[in-house]
Amino acid sequence: MKKMLVLGWIGLFLAGGSVQAETKKAFNERMRWWRDARFGMFIHWGPYAVPGGVYKGNNSAAAEWIMNEENIPVAEYEEYARQFNPLRFDAKAWVQLAKEGGAKYIIITSKHHDGFAMWNSQVSGYDIAEFTPFKRDVLKELADACKAAGIRLGFYYSIMDWHHPDATGERFTEYRDNYMKPQLRELLTGYGKIGVLWFDGEWINEWTEPQGAELYSFVRRLQPEIIVNNRVGKGRNGMQGMSLDNSSAGDFGTPEQEVLSQGGAAMDWESCMTTNDSWGFKKSDNNWKSSTALIHNLVDIAAKGGNYLLNLGPDGEGLIPDAGQERFREIGKWLKVNGAAIYGTRSLPEYSEGANIRYTRSKDGKTIYATVLEWPGKSLRLKYIEPKKKSKIYMLGRKAALTWKTNSRGEVVITLPAALQRAANRPCRHAWVFRISGRQLPVAAAPLISSSSKAGVTRSLFVDSERVTLSHPSEKAVVHYTLDGRTPGQNSPVYAGPIDLTEATEIQAVAVEKGKVISPVASAQFSKTTRIKRLALEKSPSVKYPGWGELGLVDGRQGGTDYHESDWIGFEGENLDATIDLGEQKSISSIRLSCLEDQNSWVFLPSSIKLLTSTDGAVFVQTAEWKGEIRPAGAVATREIALIIMPKSCRYLRLLAANAGTCPSWHKGAGGKAWLFVDEIIIN
Repeated sequence: MKKMLVLGWIGLFLAGGSVQAETKKAFNERMRWWRDARFGMFIHWGPYAVPGGVYKGNNSAAAEWIMNEENIPVAEYEEYARQFNPLRFDAKAWVQLAKEGGAKYIIITSKHHDGFAMWNSQVSGYDIAEFTPFKRDVLKELADACKAAGIRLGFYYSIMDWHHPDATGERFTEYRDNYMKPQLRELLTGYGKIGVLWFDGEWINEWTEPQGAELYSFVRRLQPEIIVNNRVGKGRNGMQGMSLDNSSAGDFGTPEQEVLSQGGAAMDWESCMTTNDSWGFKKSDNNWKSSTALIHNLVDIAAKGGNYLLNLGPDGEGLIPDAGQERFREIGKWLKVNGAAIYGTRSLPEYSEGANIRYTRSKDGKTIYATVLEWPGKSLRLKYIEPKKKSKIYMLGRKAALTWKTNSRGEVVITLPAALQRAANRPCRHAWVFRISGRQLPVAAAPLISSSSKAGVTRSLFVDSERVTLSHPSEKAVVHYTLDGRTPGQNSPVYAGPIDLTEATEIQAVAVEKGKVISPVASAQFSKTTRIKRLALEKSPSVKYPGWGELGLVDGRQGGTDYHESDWIGFEGENLDATIDLGEQKSISSIRLSCLEDQNSWVFLPSSIKLLTSTDGAVFVQTAEWKGEIRPAGAVATREIALIIMPKSCRYLRLLAANAGTCPSWHKGAGGKAWLFVDEIIIN
């Protein structure tokens, strides 16, 4: 019956020649193996492994982006391809590592941005079988090894191409129709059944969403059951990776180097992340993530309903670094014990309980898996789960059932035997899974904490006073709160109206609703600054990087070199336009603005900064200007940009920092929106 269903859908798809013909049922069937897999191996490999991040004495050059970031001419880069002779490459060994690591599929770069084909392409001679002394088809060997081992194989393919002369500009359609599509046809007709086509490089100006939709259909006509990521079109929302709307081409979102902050996404998704800091091989990159961190990522991603695509970058000889192999094998050991909590599972409405518990469920909904990221001690308490009466609870990897009871507060208390208090006696390391027959209880939603200017804050600054409100979507819920940082409970004060703050305060709140478990704790930190009277932004920063709000620009705290830090305020494609009220006339001699430069993350210094002053807040006069130059920069750095003026008396200042707008042509994100990250404004 299932076979007839799939065949019937394929006929409909081919007859229509359009992705619109696919039913939801057919889509779910096509996605089923991928959703069940949860964990895959990503491989970035090509001629860039030869220099390995070293170029003309620079030992910290880029890995797979070295051609672009070091401005290496095509002819010079081709010499790396001519030297590419990975005689120690062993497809079977790579696939065996994937199996030992518990990965269910492999995605390998068939062609990265450097334009080099890792198969015997008849479309171009710039490939591993013809251009190198190696003379072998890597993808064919991997396809054969994957088929023999029962591992799904997928191909990464870059739309952007630094090598092909027609890949930019007016002749792009020639490249698309006479080079890119014929290469994709080779990949999808010469290597058996391909599980995933993983596009990238879609941010170039020449590429459009209609082209992406047509390419998606082209690919699906060649292999109707293939799964295609959302980078086939232009719908991806930056590194966050999810599509901007459901009309964009592609089957799943692609968060890069991050995990979605919440579960319940409307579309399927897969977090692609590195095991160290580089995608391709880089000799100097020894910053390997711990096995514990990688396993915790896998657990968190599965609980939120996503897949984890973890990368390895083999060297120029064809060997995967030992540190990467060790981490994959450690993940595999953990999955051998706890795979039931990952493979084939689905997410729950409440995927987490506190910071250290993640939940998944079996597809039939009868079994719940509680994964604990830190050893709980002598007992584990679960508030969100109701086991079946007289059922047994097990720790995966251990035969004997565990003793449990429900206490007077409705918590499930699982007793952990004395023997398990010794790490050597536990069935695994890193995280522990408890298998429970039962259901997840309904949990009240957390309250929303809002400042006078913004709904839903977790941190905020104010000058003299701040009015805070607590709200909840259910009128039947009772909100309890504390103002001293302690966790509130049902005996804490009940919220009855706005809370006026005059000092720094941490507010925590919970909601109590009849028939539901008490909500998770909502918390917000309110800090006070007395440096200015008022600061207003013409345009709000990105919701993803709001920092401490506008007053965070004058709180006296300097951000570091990581834009994820809470001190930085980020603007995607937008300018900083800040108006400051000093409260009274003051003599100003200079103003300084701290900016971040991290070009690898599309973060640039401003192209210019203007200072305007006013005595009445109505008429502003330009007083000073700084002009910058957007040019390649290697290291991540903070920069304090100063505008020095003759002492001038004013009450109001207006600071305009111009975003670069779009990433320049020489940058890997050429055409994409540039980021401007700012922090401290220092007024002298």
